[in-house]
Amino acid sequence: MLGLSTKTNLSIHQFLRRFVNRFYKNFLNYICHMRFSYILILLCLISLTPTEALSQKDTTVTLKGEVRVIADSSITRLERSGRRVKELKGYRVQLYLGSLEQVKIERNKYLSLGLPYSAYMKQIVPEHALQIGDFITRMELDKCMKEIEPYYPKAFSVIDIIEPPRYGTTKPNR
Repeated sequence: MLGLSTKTNLSIHQFLRRFVNRFYKNFLNYICHMRFSYILILLCLISLTPTEALSQKDTTVTLKGEVRVIADSSITRLERSGRRVKELKGYRVQLYLGSLEQVKIERNKYLSLGLPYSAYMKQIVPEHALQIGDFITRMELDKCMKEIEPYYPKAFSVIDIIEPPRYGTTKPNR
């Protein structure tokens, strides 16, 4: 079959070399004798393939502006539950500690200042606290502390579970 006789003692290396050489010769012989018409049809099919079908068109439209979403608390809860990062430890600034009514009044005062940090009311039994911001790093926290110091000189930082950051927004913590 491969030109081996019982009288010839070939090593495995020589045997494999002969086998591979004959295989490639037979393969090349088959390709060379293939009918010209088959090769021509194959080339025509390849050339007729539309290049638009193989490429993607860029249809991205970028608009500048601000989107404000007003949603029910159940929708917000559902959106938070679908996030990949469930809990993230970080920093917040505590502005006030007192009864629920007093915290609501302080929250309205804070919101009227127009500062860019989110406000959170949190129950710390038996009282409630007003906390702002979602800061991952201490540097962000220090920047906020300097910004709110004229309004709330007794504010202090707390370590808490924070909202994961939303990337792609132009304003931080909104």
